[in-house]
Amino acid sequence: MDPKVVLVADDEAVVRNFVVFALRRENFIVHSTSKPDEALQVFRNQAIDLLLTDIQMGDGMNGVELAEQIMEEKPGTKVLVMSGFPEKELPATEKNLPFLSKPFTAAILIERVRELLESKITVQSETKNSSSKSKIKTG
Repeated sequence: MDPKVVLVADDEAVVRNFVVFALRRENFIVHSTSKPDEALQVFRNQAIDLLLTDIQMGDGMNGVELAEQIMEEKPGTKVLVMSGFPEKELPATEKNLPFLSKPFTAAILIERVRELLESKITVQSETKNSSSKSKIKTG
């Protein structure tokens, strides 16, 4: 089995370095950035299996917007968003994005990453041009 490639985007160096170290120790190939625009550049130039992004990253694009952009450009890309602020989980869950609450241990991180990579379920980004489709309701 080929090693999986993870793109880590987090503006906090301590967290980013911890995540990179934990993933590399488990034989993942890891690219890391501190800014969403850098993450997009890496994504566009490398084959990425999973984006692991912090939600809050300073000015400009946040992690949820980064995830949406990446899923729009390459549907099927796995995404895991993380934050140390409980109120930041809502924007992720509203978009059906898997969420990891900080702080976390290396074991929990690896478990969630493997779970997502092995999952057949992908999140589909809603594009601005999507037509309104009827939804089937049960009950």
